[in-house]
Amino acid sequence: MNKPLTCRETTYLVISARDEALKREQLDALNAHLQTCSYCRVANAQFGALYAQLDALLARGVQP
Repeated sequence: MNKPLTCRETTYLVISARDEALKREQLDALNAHLQTCSYCRVANAQFGALYAQLDALLARGVQP
């Protein structure tokens, strides 16, 4: 990934990282974008909180 990521591409990578490890190049591009985009930093934190809540529910056996 030679060009900077768009916010949309960043969102896709954040979601993809939930299911599979990102390649070093993707991770570097994601981190670079998150350093410069406050909107995506907030969205990343929100996704993290959502995933943590889902994990807690699934661990308790509650179906979402």
